[in-house]
Amino acid sequence: MQQTYENTYLFPTSESDGSTAQSASVALDPSTGAVRGLVGRVGGTSDATFRNFNYATQGKRSPGSTIKPLVVYAPALASGWSINKDLPNKPIDYNGYTPTNYGGVETEDVPMYQALANSYNIPAVYLFNQIGIQKGISYGQKFGLNFDNVPEELGVALGGGVTASPLQMAQAYATFANGGEMNTAYFITKIENASGDIIATHSKKSKRVISQSVANQMTSMMLGTYSNGSAVNANYTGYTMAGKTGTVQAEFNKDLTSDQWVIGYTPDVVMTTWIGFDKTDESHYLTGASSGTASTIFSYIAADVLPNTPGTEFTVENAYAADGQTLDYTANPNDSRNSNNKSWTDKASDVVNDVKDQASSLWDKISDSFSGLFR
Repeated sequence: MQQTYENTYLFPTSESDGSTAQSASVALDPSTGAVRGLVGRVGGTSDATFRNFNYATQGKRSPGSTIKPLVVYAPALASGWSINKDLPNKPIDYNGYTPTNYGGVETEDVPMYQALANSYNIPAVYLFNQIGIQKGISYGQKFGLNFDNVPEELGVALGGGVTASPLQMAQAYATFANGGEMNTAYFITKIENASGDIIATHSKKSKRVISQSVANQMTSMMLGTYSNGSAVNANYTGYTMAGKTGTVQAEFNKDLTSDQWVIGYTPDVVMTTWIGFDKTDESHYLTGASSGTASTIFSYIAADVLPNTPGTEFTVENAYAADGQTLDYTANPNDSRNSNNKSWTDKASDVVNDVKDQASSLWDKISDSFSGLFR
């Protein structure tokens, strides 16, 4: 993960002053809450100021559409809604508030799983209104998000007024990967003194947020995000992920963005990546959606994280496949980026082995030369 963040060319820069956008990523074990990897800013060890602020743990940014599974879809399923229920996807006026989809997309009614996978705003707000704003917020709180001073408005369904860190979002999404039970994220397993005596150990803290059935249905829908939806560019060949993307529009221009998120998980690991400028303004902003830059960065991280996990497969079926739709995994940037699909650790191992082989060959030649001298 650190290797990816050392490659600063992957991250957008401001045309006005050349400053680089910030980013942070977390990899977490959903079965325990253990943080397996975390990088808090771009540049890392090459940046003398890298310890000043950690965006992975201290960052408070709008989660955008990554909040939808937490405050809209999970509570809807818990209330009895079906993942195949058709939802409206044309603008609806709610007393002056009329949400639109990214890029102005409008379609006929779409099933819930498709609305989630494509991150449509219109059906999400409709569903949020149907289940009730207070119920949605209560579920968001169960998932560990802070709603203090957040107005009870329909915009909450799209992340309006809410802020969260990549670590918080990884912990929340671990609930889906862990069958509805959320473990508190932690870094330290135990502390020993100089004599080897254990003076403190981590005590697992967990709570059930949703049922196993709801968790399975959520995963079924979010598998579609990576097969047919907004995260197709974040895939890594050979692994099946579920998750969600999030794109936050810049306040001064709806065609530009302030924050981009990609969250992906398998039964073994939850990965969260956020990207955005420290302060978004007319000189510091992102272009496009999370399906672009953020997905590319995420795919690099997934390429290094996933090969170092057990590779456990999902037992639930992709909602698209269950509904007779064709799964489409063709949009995979890793095929051109990394044709041999090797992670950084694999490549490093190859280099080490090459050096060993060369050293061994050289030693054999030297040994042969010396043995000839002393015959």
